[in-house]
Amino acid sequence: MKRQDPAELESLCRRKGLRLTSQRKAILTALAGRSDHPTADRLYDQIQPGLPEISRTTVYRVLEKLVEAGVARTVSHPGSVSRFEAIGPRHHHLACRRCSSLTDIAAPGLNELPLPSTRGLSFRIEDYSILFMGICTECKE
Repeated sequence: MKRQDPAELESLCRRKGLRLTSQRKAILTALAGRSDHPTADRLYDQIQPGLPEISRTTVYRVLEKLVEAGVARTVSHPGSVSRFEAIGPRHHHLACRRCSSLTDIAAPGLNELPLPSTRGLSFRIEDYSILFMGICTECKE
């Protein structure tokens, strides 16, 4: 999938009322440039050499705030650690049961699925993503 432009994500942050600190900018830039759905720890390892004063806790807090604001989303599957991606065009994910890798898959037909009725459930669906579980090529070999 095409990764997001960091400038677009920064603009979205401003529209959502988030201040753009140097830590947030670094995390947004790192997240926007990756397609591998990094964990918070992987992002920290990437950012820390260029921003030595950043703490692991700050990375976790910033990611939480970006998810809360709708600039990033958490992507994970049962039994795996949370991973993150920048908000972008609707897509779905392939998850490997063995190595826990996540891969984006564009499937426009899935974007047209009718949403189920939540009448009587006190719930409003706002978004959805489909996760397909299986075995990746590397693990299959």
